[in-house]
Amino acid sequence: MTHNEVVIDGYNLLYKLFPASAETTLDELRGKIETALRRFQLRHKCSITIVYDGSGIRDSCCSSKLHTIYTASSKTADAWIIDYVKSLNTSRKMVTIVSSDREVSLYGKAYGAKSLTSEEFIGLLEKMTLPEFRNDLNYNGKFGNDFLDSSEVMKWKRLFENGK
Repeated sequence: MTHNEVVIDGYNLLYKLFPASAETTLDELRGKIETALRRFQLRHKCSITIVYDGSGIRDSCCSSKLHTIYTASSKTADAWIIDYVKSLNTSRKMVTIVSSDREVSLYGKAYGAKSLTSEEFIGLLEKMTLPEFRNDLNYNGKFGNDFLDSSEVMKWKRLFENGK
């Protein structure tokens, strides 16, 4: 699959890679993902935008072709991605959306974007640079599709409430 531009639902991907962990901050996890995405960019020569639900946490930034967006507190990453894909000229859409959120995927496809689930994208990252990928992320190759139990939900709530 050719990727001219990849737009990623950041926390969706983060959750799939890292089940709830009280030992690691969100900043550290975001840093690990962004390192892996830079490697992906070097290999695929594409632009990547990773979109996080901001809740007013930080400013958006851009380094080379990796764009990091933190949405306003009134807008979710899902809504930002959908609005962005809608805004593109339909004749030149070469965008791939990465999200396991069904609604985001369906809207993206309706507006001409390609779509990958976070799990499929993780598979691409693993194939591309398996040793580096695992080292960058401290990743053991396991992500879950299971529902969170109540203790995991509480860990995630604490992480988001503390802004870590």
